[in-house]
Amino acid sequence: MVHGVRIGLGILGLQLVVAADAHAIIVRHDVEDARYLVDATDYPALVDLFEPGDCIGTLIHESYLLTVAHCATDLYAGGFLAVGGTPYEIAEVVLHPEWTDAEGFDIGLVRLASPVRGVAPIALYRGHDEVDRTLTLLGRGVTATGKEGEPGGVADGKLRAATNVVDAADEHFLRIVLDRPGHGATELEGVGASGDSGGPGFLEVDGVRYLAGLNSWGDDCDVEVGQYGAADYQTRVSGFTAWIDTHVDTSAVEPDGAPRGDARAPTQSSDFGGDLCGCSVGGPRSGAGSVFALGWLVLAFTRVWRAGPRGP
Repeated sequence: MVHGVRIGLGILGLQLVVAADAHAIIVRHDVEDARYLVDATDYPALVDLFEPGDCIGTLIHESYLLTVAHCATDLYAGGFLAVGGTPYEIAEVVLHPEWTDAEGFDIGLVRLASPVRGVAPIALYRGHDEVDRTLTLLGRGVTATGKEGEPGGVADGKLRAATNVVDAADEHFLRIVLDRPGHGATELEGVGASGDSGGPGFLEVDGVRYLAGLNSWGDDCDVEVGQYGAADYQTRVSGFTAWIDTHVDTSAVEPDGAPRGDARAPTQSSDFGGDLCGCSVGGPRSGAGSVFALGWLVLAFTRVWRAGPRGP
């Protein structure tokens, strides 16, 4: 895995980050990019955890965000996050106790010091029938097509939405593959990439949007990350409902008739661990927006640490 230097900036109690190598949604080469672009105001429950293009959390309760552990580990109590344009102080960051940067358990909660007003939380998907269902994935930052994959990506900071069909699952992850046009691809086929970490995978049931996955990692077993044929893995929300429920009661968010399943918690490491081909499960996050953050250097104190991309 390639590693890079990351500089954290603390400015008036706000958390900013300088980083490189961020990537966002990978799309079909034969579909106009404009069809993937979406208005961020249509997804107010999505929260940029650092600068746009560097990790996303989703509001699942008026006081809690859900994201991946390898993003949440760089947050801290006393920092601030903007939800619906309003800053909220972070009260606590809760990582899954078995997360160790490998073998799954890539999930974390962010508790806010005060409840969010004016933004509706997203209900958790608690069913266990995700395989063969279509996810809607969201991310922003660098983008590319399945021909180039991550190596051909460019940055523009725009939010994109793509779709993909879950082809396999274990206790930890939902797997999707970037299929070629004419070979099983959806109309807006796509996968996430480095920088999309924590980004939601939504399932829609009876017109209701549910949070089913959190963008975690990708592999390059036979092709580059993000090229046609590459696999992408989402932390499976339904596999961690027992753990989530020990920290937050989301029942008020769930509509009548919501898909239900028994509350679960993984009992072993991920079955997909053998598919890594040299990549790390839930590896350290990677970010974008270095130009944005560099302008604040004269006002900031800095701290430098080693970090690497979500994928290999």
